[in-house]
Amino acid sequence: MKRYKLLFIGLLLSICSLINAQNLNDVYAAMGEEDWEVALELVQPLLKKKRNHEAKWLAAICHANRYRFETSYQLFEEALPYAEFDPFFWVPYAQAYLYGGRVDEAERLLRRTSPSDFEDEYFQEVYVKVLNNIRAAQKYMPNPERVVVQNLGAKINTEGNEYSQVVRADQRGIYFTARREGLGEMAADGEYYEHLLRSSMNKFDKWAKDEEVEGYDSGSDFLAPLQLLDNDSTIIYYKNEDIYMARLQANGQYGNDKPLPFNTPKWESHAFVYNNHKSIIFASDFGNNDENADLYITHLGEDGQWTKPYLIQELSTDENEDAPFVAGDGTLYFSSRGHDSMGGYDIFKTRLDSATGKFSAPENLGAPINLPGDDTFFTLYGKYAYLSSNREAGYGENDIYKVFMFNASKLQGKFIDCDNRPFANARLTVTEFERGEVTETTTDEYGVYELVVPIEQKVVVKLEKNGEVLYEKDHFFRVLFRDQFDIEHDFLVGDCASDVMEDIYLTMINSYDLDPLNIQVDPPSIEGLLLEEEIVAAIGPAADDTEAAVVAALPSLKLPIIFFDFDKSAIKAEYFDRLNEAVALLKERTDLKILIAGHTDSYGTNLYNTGLGKKRYEAVYKYFVDKGVDPEQLEVKSFSENVPIASNNTRQGRAYNRRVELSFVNNH
Repeated sequence: MKRYKLLFIGLLLSICSLINAQNLNDVYAAMGEEDWEVALELVQPLLKKKRNHEAKWLAAICHANRYRFETSYQLFEEALPYAEFDPFFWVPYAQAYLYGGRVDEAERLLRRTSPSDFEDEYFQEVYVKVLNNIRAAQKYMPNPERVVVQNLGAKINTEGNEYSQVVRADQRGIYFTARREGLGEMAADGEYYEHLLRSSMNKFDKWAKDEEVEGYDSGSDFLAPLQLLDNDSTIIYYKNEDIYMARLQANGQYGNDKPLPFNTPKWESHAFVYNNHKSIIFASDFGNNDENADLYITHLGEDGQWTKPYLIQELSTDENEDAPFVAGDGTLYFSSRGHDSMGGYDIFKTRLDSATGKFSAPENLGAPINLPGDDTFFTLYGKYAYLSSNREAGYGENDIYKVFMFNASKLQGKFIDCDNRPFANARLTVTEFERGEVTETTTDEYGVYELVVPIEQKVVVKLEKNGEVLYEKDHFFRVLFRDQFDIEHDFLVGDCASDVMEDIYLTMINSYDLDPLNIQVDPPSIEGLLLEEEIVAAIGPAADDTEAAVVAALPSLKLPIIFFDFDKSAIKAEYFDRLNEAVALLKERTDLKILIAGHTDSYGTNLYNTGLGKKRYEAVYKYFVDKGVDPEQLEVKSFSENVPIASNNTRQGRAYNRRVELSFVNNH
């Protein structure tokens, strides 16, 4: 997409007409066409001459456009004498520092001049724009949103350019554009032509090495995927300043390519087709003469004809608007260098007001999704997004990133030793490796913990009790989006524990209303724990006011406690094996009797809970009888909410109280 980079272009076109530098005319011309590598090649011989400060200044601007900021800063420094001849020297110098993320330094450089130093109104406006960009960066960067932005890694990103990604319907693969060495021929701008590539994830969401999309590898085109439709059977893509649609053919390749109806002789850069195929939002510069793109929309009429595209005026600025994407919740995302952008393209969101037919005022997504460079091609799927960015620490000039639209998640589980004994009442801390922020809690009497942990970053997990460090290891809490919730992890302490840093995977169902901090799941099971004597006593058989006296359980078999879901009386399959052991013993020892005691939490009236406790003991009673146990060996009673084994003031405590307890009773 040839016009993707526009840094400094407006400035250079104006400068070119004002500076009398005959030997640099070709350099200015190449820069005016955004052919930065060509311009660098042309300016290279001039750098060897004396009094070459202007040439170094231009080379610095070119390197800034190629995101080689350190080289750019060095050349600006060497070109400082040129500032005496042209006060505008400081504006692109400051802008380079801004785009490199050094915001305060950018402001310091910009303050070396002022709008009053320029006679031409255009240069005054540019100065004010750069100052406003700096102000926006100073607003957003110190106050980052609670999201996580991650590079897709070396299987996707290279030293070249990767961008304009679209996601498959199953969210397990992407198509994207690459301009890199080894792909096709060199274009006139000194970079390789664009190619369409694709990749997919494995079960741990790691990316496979990319491959070219067959049928789109001519090597002499500008190409970019824009959207996948109809369960991936249709692709919308950009080719040489127009937008096309292709459909999946019987041979597994896309074909039957057709131009979309709004293409003009000018530049259409991007489009989004609504799922009903009746509306299209697209970016184009056909409605103005300054080559800046705006967003337009067209609708399919009842007569089968597309309406004349109209400008979305409320989203339009004097800068570029590009890359529209409408998420499943109806929010429109797009990129713009206008509004309150931090300098390059920032990503904005807006929603259509059905009453007025107008879009709301665009809202900057803020840092770290947006940084002062170019951030664009944003696509969102529930709480998971992708974007393209030229931010620092990438593999190349533009990389593809994934975004988790949250930065923390609920986690629960137990700390147990190799013999399944819990670590009760111990202090648990999770410390972020980079920032040092600490989250902490205390395990309960069963070694159970629940806390909120940072995701997708290195942390130190430590368990302490009475001044002794019981557990201390580095971990990553990774998020996988699947068709179920599983946010439980038991930490093993002792010789059975792993010595290496472990990735801990949290799986959750992806949706727009997902709240990772309040995922409703069953509490960790305490079934099978070897508890300390005082805990066993605390949760022992409930007192009974009948003549049946409770006695100690046989040492050869520990009768299970069966826990139930809220307001439910169905036995969970996880308890069948333990119940079957009890069945076998009762059928062998017909002289034994057990009490089946039904319990509830404190929700509901006593009368209702008495009935619910009855349903629970009846379920276990029926299970035993159906398995051949003599009913004469079984006694039953509902204790309602009257005999809790944990606090009813917490969700976890209430879960422990929703139970059936089995206990041996005296036969005499």
